[in-house]
Amino acid sequence: MRINQNISELKPSATLLINEKVKELRGMGHQVTHFGFGQSPFPIHNAIVEELKNNASNNHYLPVNGLEQLRQQVSNFLSEHQGIQSASDLIFIGPGSKELLYQSVLIVEGHFIIPKGSWVSYIPQIKSKGGTYSVLETTLEDNFKLTANCLEVYLSESSHKEHILVLNSPNNPTGAIYSDAEYESLAAVCRKYKVIVFSDEIYSQINFSNTHSPSISKYYSERTIVFGGLSKVFSAGGYRLGFMSLPKELKKLSVVYSSLFSETFSCVSSPVQYAALKAYEYSKELQDYVATSAAILNGISSYIYNELSKCAIQCTTPQGSFYMMVGFEKFKEHLTSLKIDSSTKLSHHLLKNYGVALLPGSDFGFESNELFFRMAFVDFDGEKVMEAYKKEIKIDKLFIKENCLSIYKGVQQLIKFTREIG
Repeated sequence: MRINQNISELKPSATLLINEKVKELRGMGHQVTHFGFGQSPFPIHNAIVEELKNNASNNHYLPVNGLEQLRQQVSNFLSEHQGIQSASDLIFIGPGSKELLYQSVLIVEGHFIIPKGSWVSYIPQIKSKGGTYSVLETTLEDNFKLTANCLEVYLSESSHKEHILVLNSPNNPTGAIYSDAEYESLAAVCRKYKVIVFSDEIYSQINFSNTHSPSISKYYSERTIVFGGLSKVFSAGGYRLGFMSLPKELKKLSVVYSSLFSETFSCVSSPVQYAALKAYEYSKELQDYVATSAAILNGISSYIYNELSKCAIQCTTPQGSFYMMVGFEKFKEHLTSLKIDSSTKLSHHLLKNYGVALLPGSDFGFESNELFFRMAFVDFDGEKVMEAYKKEIKIDKLFIKENCLSIYKGVQQLIKFTREIG
C-alpha cells in the first residue's frame, strides 16, 4: 500500500509525545516534573460549563462557517478586547485554531517564513502539503523575536514570488510578546513585499502587563489573518473550538474556506459553539478570572526566571502565555565531555537522571546543537493555586513550595544539575 510521503515522514507531535512519556513514567512510580506539555492548568469557568450543559441535547448541524450569533460575538470580542476590527461575516469557527491554521496552510500558496522559536506544528503542517519554508534567525537578546531588519534582508534576497509569514504572540515556546513598535516595523516590511501574515494570537489575553497583547493586524490589516480560540485563554483545550478572522481585502477566500470546511469537519460541535458564545460575551466575572490566571502565571514565571538565572541558565524574559525558553549554552564544554552534544540528548539526560521533562529546542526551529528548551510552567493544580492566590495575592518561593510543589522540585533539580556539571 502506498502512503502519501509528505504524511508518512511526519513525526508524532512533540508536545503530545512528551505528555504520553511523562504519564508512562509517573504510572511506573517515577517522580517527574512535567515542563513539557502546555495545557492550561486552570478549570473552565463555571459559566461556560453550565452553558455547555444547557445545550448538551442540541444535536443539530450548525452552519459550516459557525453559529451566526457566535461569529458576531467573536467579532465584538476582537473589537472590544483585542483591538481588532473584523466583520462577523469574515469570522470562521473551526475545531481548534490548530485545524484552522492547517486549513489555511493548505489553501494559501507561497513560501512560508517561520521565525526560529515557533510552535512545533507549523513546520509539520507545511511539510504535510509538500510546501516549502525557511526558518529565520532570532536571538536570545531579542527574546527570540523576529526583527524587521532580518525579515527585510531575507525578502530582499529571496527568489520566491509569494511569502506567508507565521507569527505567534504571546509566543509558544518563548513567552515573548511583540510590542506595537516591533509590529509596526514588521508591517512596513510585509507591506513592501506583499507578504501574507498568519497571526496566531491564541494566548492574547494571557499577558503579564496588559489585558491583551498587540496584533500586527492593527498595522497591516489588509493581508493579515488572525487566529484564536478557547483553549488557552479560557482553559478549554478539550472543547476544540477556534476562530479565524479574514481581512476584508481577502474576502474572496471566504468561499474557498467554506468549501474546504464543508468537505472536512462540516461544523464544530453544537453544544461547544453555544458554550463559546458565553465565553466570548466576556463578562466582567470572566475577565477577572482570566486576569487572575495571568497574574498567577506571571508570578510563577518570575520565580522560575529568577532562580534559574542565578545558576547561569539562560532564560527568555516571560511576558505572556505559559512558556519560556531555557538554555544551557554556558555548560556546553562540560556537556560535550559527557557526550551530550544536542538538545535531544540533553532532554533525555534530564528526564532520566533528574526527573525533569523539557522539550528540546530542535522541535521549535533551533539547530540540534543549540542547547535550548521549551519550559511549560503549568505542572500544578490550577484550582488549588487559584484559591491560595486569592487569600495571599503574593507568589514567592514559599508559595511555590506549598502550592506548586512539582514546579519547585523541578527548578531545584535543574539547579542541582548545573552544580553537578559545573
